[in-house]
Amino acid sequence: MKKFIIGVVAVLLVFGIFMVWSQNNGKTPAVPAPAAVSEAAAETPAPAPEVHGLDYEAIRALYPEDYTAITLEDEKIDWGFYADFLRATGLQYEEYFAQMAAYYGVAAEWTGSIGDGSGMTYAEGMRQETNDTLASFMAIRAFAKEKNVELDAETLEKLTPEHMAADYCGEGATVEDLAAELESGSHLTVDGLRYYSESVALYSALFQELYGAEGEKLTDEEVIAALEEEGYLSAGHILFMTIDPSTGKELEESVIAEKLEKAEAVVEELRAIKDPDKMLKRFAELKEQYCEDTGKQTYPDGYTFTTGTMVKEFEETVKALGEYEISDPVKTSYGYHVIVRLPLRSDSTLMNGQSSPVAARQSVAQNGITKALDTWFEAHPATYAEGLEALDLTKFVK
Repeated sequence: MKKFIIGVVAVLLVFGIFMVWSQNNGKTPAVPAPAAVSEAAAETPAPAPEVHGLDYEAIRALYPEDYTAITLEDEKIDWGFYADFLRATGLQYEEYFAQMAAYYGVAAEWTGSIGDGSGMTYAEGMRQETNDTLASFMAIRAFAKEKNVELDAETLEKLTPEHMAADYCGEGATVEDLAAELESGSHLTVDGLRYYSESVALYSALFQELYGAEGEKLTDEEVIAALEEEGYLSAGHILFMTIDPSTGKELEESVIAEKLEKAEAVVEELRAIKDPDKMLKRFAELKEQYCEDTGKQTYPDGYTFTTGTMVKEFEETVKALGEYEISDPVKTSYGYHVIVRLPLRSDSTLMNGQSSPVAARQSVAQNGITKALDTWFEAHPATYAEGLEALDLTKFVK
């Protein structure tokens, strides 16, 4: 089943990178590590391997321009538009091949493996990415139509070729200027840019219709239930570091012993406070006084995290605690932690170890629209022209 990735809109907004959506959250080719070279070889580098492109005109000639390449509900993609998008994706691959050749001396071939575990060749991956990307855009448009979500007149005006030319190339730029700019960057056509931009705008409009601009249409209960379902935990801690953060080396034993003594005193004091609100107030004061975790500036109210995000000892301790319960000092590679298990909150800031902090409500809303689109797409699959899903692009290598 194809998946709508959360970051697809942000990714596609940046031209000059691979426009990739797929069932594995994108198949951007893996960059091989450069091989070790001798000093002599470094002084006299070998010529960069030749990069082989595809004959895009020959590919375009496979079908008439108005031949229907992809259909999804009432949405259709003609072959001419498909061929343009395929070319844009292919040229991005060729630029990647050129970089690998120039920087690492790696001869990437269309028949070579992408290296993401899928077993796909670059040629197969490029074709699949093109199919999935266009089908995903079509699904957004069809789903929006089903939900009666349309772009307003102001947005549509901004998506005219003339307006986009001014936005991308500066005041007074022509559509021809825009076409030239796109060709040198993303390789999209003006029509391709408009289709892409309309799809992104509809995605945003759908999000706001279903969840609000920042997920404010979700109730607190819905947010918390979603966080529980996704396995989030929440905890605060006071860290007494036992290493020098600049070197990573352990502090002297006497210093470590002193820090453990302070941590134990903090535990004793906090456990003596039976009222949760008063205990948390005092916890915040002690955290301000003692905590040496640099992350407390980004996460002042504690960490709300999923499995595998925090160090093992921290996560296991949080799982074993009841709400508002204080742990014994927990030793990790960072030092001693005094941990309090906190209830999940709809206004918390999430961390997952893979991206910047995100508001819980926003994250739940993003996951919600992803699931809604996945479910809809599974029930309304795209159909492709005969032979398109198995098109062998290696026959068109120049």
